[in-house]
Amino acid sequence: MPTLGDLSVNPKGPSADEGFEKDLGLAIKRVLKDLVIVGDKVYKQDIPKVTETLEREISARLKANLSLEPRKAKVGEEIHLQLHLANEGRTPVFLAKIEEIFPQHFDLITKPDYIHLSAGFLDLNKKQLNPSEIEDLDLAFIPLSEGTFSTMPRLSFFNGAEQQMTFDPCCATVEIQENIYPNRVKTGYKDLDNLLLGGIPEKYAVILTSVSCDERELLVKKFLETALKSGEATLCFTIDAMGVKALTERFSENFFLFICNPQAGLIIKEMPNVYQLKGVENLIDINIALNSAIRKLDNETPGERRAYIGIISDVLLQHGAIQTRRWLTGLITELRSRGFTTLAHVNPYMHRPEEVQAILDLFEGEINIIEEGPEKLLQIKKLLNQPYLANQRLIKKSKLTDKHLRRRGKWQRY
Repeated sequence: MPTLGDLSVNPKGPSADEGFEKDLGLAIKRVLKDLVIVGDKVYKQDIPKVTETLEREISARLKANLSLEPRKAKVGEEIHLQLHLANEGRTPVFLAKIEEIFPQHFDLITKPDYIHLSAGFLDLNKKQLNPSEIEDLDLAFIPLSEGTFSTMPRLSFFNGAEQQMTFDPCCATVEIQENIYPNRVKTGYKDLDNLLLGGIPEKYAVILTSVSCDERELLVKKFLETALKSGEATLCFTIDAMGVKALTERFSENFFLFICNPQAGLIIKEMPNVYQLKGVENLIDINIALNSAIRKLDNETPGERRAYIGIISDVLLQHGAIQTRRWLTGLITELRSRGFTTLAHVNPYMHRPEEVQAILDLFEGEINIIEEGPEKLLQIKKLLNQPYLANQRLIKKSKLTDKHLRRRGKWQRY
């Protein structure tokens, strides 16, 4: 039996074999007529549909260029990124999303209106890009941490055949440096200091608004420890001294504790740097103790100073807004005149809104801890006549605690 390779025209005239070959050839032609071969693939279907599908797939050509300026910046300075897209194909494409366009610790502040930020990627809302059409995606970011970061965007789009395609246009690197304004007092928590552009301005009084939570207590601990390890004179007004016992003993020369609790004698032993007060009922006693401590500091501990006031909610509950405001006004003025940078705390959920506002108004700065489910976010609400970043920043306990404390899983109240 002849093979396909044997098929040929016989010049001597027809024969049985030649008749067989002719029939076989016609059969093969009928089969091949419905087949389309592209590369190493064979398609058997309606030829116009196959051609249309292949043409759409082959003609979907998207080109992208990325520009990033500046390549060196400081925390809080804007970074501008432009993604230049050009459809060089013969059919429209539909832009789906861009992933990994900005690294962690960058906040998106400017984008085209049709783009939505969703779960860490940019949703391009299937924007149509016609043949020969160009689209420039202009984006602006604010870096919240220093370091060297790379942007490696991954673009997804749909071709004319409704097939999703993905490609990585290019990558770029940016170097972010610290942005520290002069005369700032570090809080000890790097992410908060970055939002404050270096820390709390010297001699400012800043209030922390927060519910009772681990994150608030850990921030206060960092604030106190940073001061004491630097040799700064530090005052702490609190109801519960359990969290500062070790600090009181370790830094007896420059740490002064004012414990306002009827059970103060049972909580902590008597020491020269500890002032045991019966509570917050008698505000004059607190002022007398403060004056005594300041006299010691003036004689023995020069240099930078800071104070933490953790009794405002208790004083407000006991004395009301008018008397608390009057007492705080005098206390803040005295501390500022003595060179102290002050951090205070109030729980806004323990008081009426008008009482809280009467207190907040006394402070040059306000830091807020925001609850979003199990997560806590930091945000600077105000910093009078000083630059700062208003962006929200997730609080990470791992950056606030020592390894041995994380293993024990215990947090102290301040």
